[in-house]
Amino acid sequence: MRIGTSNSTKILDSACVNEYKIPLIVMMENAVLSAFKHMDIENNQRYVIVSGVGNNGGDGLGLARQLTAHGKEVEVFIVGKIEKMSECSKINYNILKAMNIPTNIVDEENLEYLKCSVKKSDIVVDCIFGTGLEREIKGIFYNVIDIINQNKNKTYSIDVPSGINATNGDVLGICIDADKTISFEFYKRGFLKYDVKQYIGEVIVEHIGIPEYILEKYDDREYITNLDLVKNNIKEKNKFSFKSDFGKVALFAGSRGFTGAAYISTQSAVKCGSGLTTLVCEKYVQDILSTKLCEAMTLDIQNKEKVKKLISECDAIGFGCGMGDTEDTYTKLKYVLENSKCPVVIDADGLNCLKNKKDLLEKHPNRIIITPHLGEMARLTGYSISHIRDNKVDVAKEFAQKYKTIVLLKGYETVITDGNYTYINPTGNSSMANGGMGDTLLGIITSFAGQGMTNLMSAVCGAYIHGYIGENLSKDLYTVNASDVIAQIPFVMKEFVK
Repeated sequence: MRIGTSNSTKILDSACVNEYKIPLIVMMENAVLSAFKHMDIENNQRYVIVSGVGNNGGDGLGLARQLTAHGKEVEVFIVGKIEKMSECSKINYNILKAMNIPTNIVDEENLEYLKCSVKKSDIVVDCIFGTGLEREIKGIFYNVIDIINQNKNKTYSIDVPSGINATNGDVLGICIDADKTISFEFYKRGFLKYDVKQYIGEVIVEHIGIPEYILEKYDDREYITNLDLVKNNIKEKNKFSFKSDFGKVALFAGSRGFTGAAYISTQSAVKCGSGLTTLVCEKYVQDILSTKLCEAMTLDIQNKEKVKKLISECDAIGFGCGMGDTEDTYTKLKYVLENSKCPVVIDADGLNCLKNKKDLLEKHPNRIIITPHLGEMARLTGYSISHIRDNKVDVAKEFAQKYKTIVLLKGYETVITDGNYTYINPTGNSSMANGGMGDTLLGIITSFAGQGMTNLMSAVCGAYIHGYIGENLSKDLYTVNASDVIAQIPFVMKEFVK
């Protein structure tokens, strides 16, 4: 699923009309028919359509025609000056007048009548403002939106809830509180903002007949990950496969009091299908875990000759879980990067020790994956957590471009980007919000990188599967722990391959 902004919507519309000669009224009618499918006409009878005078309003006027044709009671309210109505909206407006569908021009004197109609309706359809809105809402528009929010039964918004900036998610003074948003062609980037989730309701993205090659030509290269993408990247095991075909990986993890992080990251790589997995750790961690990790090997990090040989032979390395934010951790990371040639996935204390030494990332471009949460990203970038939360796509892309790394910025709707292509992960939920989940994710991503996925797809697929398992388990479990996820990895891998 593509993600788009108000600008990309404008560019796409212009290209369709001017380059490919697709009349705007055709696209509007396609939008009307696509939105009509989600009007729940089986369960509702009375509809109030509230339209502006732009093309988004034209969608609403077209919907009024379709709903009337299907036997529904429809009343239309238009907010704005009729003389400023767009050409396509005028066409639909004139059709409504010819069909004698009740149409009201909203002013201060009939706001009470609008309020009564909204109260009586089963569904209010919001088509006041579309994706181009950037100014703060005031006056009659403010009053209309407030009346809808205070008196509605349900509200369905077309393309974007009126009052929300489609690009950045800012609420421009007031916005429609939608129960459902039917968006066209793109999942709007503004919907990714945490604070806007309460206003957009269920989001449905519908296509309106724009050919795929046109969409590709004007693609912003920002997507929501889907299941097919993940399935297409998983490596199958066939009857000729050997363990060497599925990668040799090493996990540098653990310290005194944090042996669990070492165990979780290593075991998740094992369960994800790595051919050979080795935990590299301090001797006291090795003594605790060498018998518990039955399918993985362990290596004392002080055995420098063997460690150097292992690093040089690895197909992927995971680094940082439970190691401690110390100068020693930085020294070990520097050694790993300087003596390896494979992808290196860095998490937790591996990231924390870089906060004032990011030049190490610059020295090893195009082979590092970092997996910070908001706090770790704040320490790496110097931005506040609130700024990162509100601008997570831009912050992640900026960092990825500058340091030529893959950035997986964890949290609700995790962002994964190489600075060029960006994916938003739709899986996972708050039942997974507990210790060890990041260690599990690092093990999965390291395993995928070792199995030959690209660095970007390792992170994209790792995040998806990690969250997918957690979501499924949360149907029966109040809290989903790392060990629960690890136990399910082989089953989900098999499910996806099949």
